Amino acid sequence: MSNESSLRFKLALASSFTPFMVHKITALGRRGGRLFANLLKLLQGYPLTPPSLASMTLDQDDVDLALSWLRQPTHWGEADWGARYAAEFARWNGSQYAFAFMGGRVALSACIYALGLQPGDEVIVPGYTCVVVPNAFRYAQVKIIYSDIELETYGLDVEALASRITPRTRAILIHHLYGLVCRDYMAVLELARQRALWVIEDCAHATGAEYNGRKVGNYGDIAFYSSEQSKIFNTMQGGLAVTNRPEFASRLEAYYHQALYPEAERIERLLYMVGLSYYQFKHPQRWWRGPVATWQHGAKRLASTTPQEEQGIRPSYYGQKMAAPLAALGLNQIKKIDAYNARRRETAHRWDAWCQAHHYRPPAVVAQSTPVYLRYPVLVAPEKKQNRDWALREPGVALGVWFTSHLHPVPHPPLPECPNATRAVQQCVNFPCLLDS
Repeated sequence: MSNESSLRFKLALASSFTPFMVHKITALGRRGGRLFANLLKLLQGYPLTPPSLASMTLDQDDVDLALSWLRQPTHWGEADWGARYAAEFARWNGSQYAFAFMGGRVALSACIYALGLQPGDEVIVPGYTCVVVPNAFRYAQVKIIYSDIELETYGLDVEALASRITPRTRAILIHHLYGLVCRDYMAVLELARQRALWVIEDCAHATGAEYNGRKVGNYGDIAFYSSEQSKIFNTMQGGLAVTNRPEFASRLEAYYHQALYPEAERIERLLYMVGLSYYQFKHPQRWWRGPVATWQHGAKRLASTTPQEEQGIRPSYYGQKMAAPLAALGLNQIKKIDAYNARRRETAHRWDAWCQAHHYRPPAVVAQSTPVYLRYPVLVAPEKKQNRDWALREPGVALGVWFTSHLHPVPHPPLPECPNATRAVQQCVNFPCLLDS
């Protein structure tokens, strides 16, 4: 076949596949035909390997480290690794105390315990969050009051917050979403001080973000971070609780010491996931290495949020502390956070220019703050969030959809008291900020 005939054939074949068909074939590809699905992407003009929204801080050295730990399971129970990891994170983060757990949601549960929140106490939470956040409070029988966000940084709106405080309110959870420092940060802290309320900082998206030269998480009473695979740094699953107050540190320590380590089978699966995720999401030749890795080890993958948790049921393995192999991975990842966050900020400048060229409003950067841009959030028309094929062609990326409900990813009816959060659910899409180098 001549080059001209071959080109005509490719164009004809490509034109015969609608985006809907490509989506369905790609979904089919996940069950064994991904190479064929990749061919169809090429014919349709989509990028073969768009930048991923997960596991982009993994490198070959992390894979090698995971493999070395897989070969020495007798050392998985060594306790000093978790302590070393937490101490190094505290030093890097500028915090007095840190404790490492097997999830940001577990670290939040430790924070709830440390504050002494009791059944029937109320906590105010943004009405635009992940389901694991309210779950942690429900497991402790703490009543959740949702409050609206602002649409500049997607953080709590201080005026809406003030109207939600009741005599039973004991704490406020403030989040720094997408790696942005929330707009009303200092105002919320001042309001909490005036009302004698504890402040829990949710820094799951914002590890390394700073306000006035100090890292977020150090301004409230207690804070938690996540190292789940879609976050700023990656131990597959993991989280840390930090505080600068000795009385809370002693209770965090008590929670930590009563927690168990994961079972060996779970540790093994998470270590296999390091290589699996690297070849699926990060490797330069992931278009074929990913399917091969999935064929070899795909059955090892663990869901970040289980169906149990989506239903509000506390999993049996909830509440565990960081295992040695994953703490070692965390120590390796800490070394990279600053460099990867610098790359994220560089990419954000690209998205700033894109927003200006296409008449979208960029997210706000609070004065004296340094964001880290886990993702770059933009409000688009609702139909452009529902059908995101436009982004695959130009600007050539796969968009994230945090959040698809008020309690992502669980369907949830609109909260009448949170109109801005409802708008964000309908319109906010997220651009990746770690592009291929």
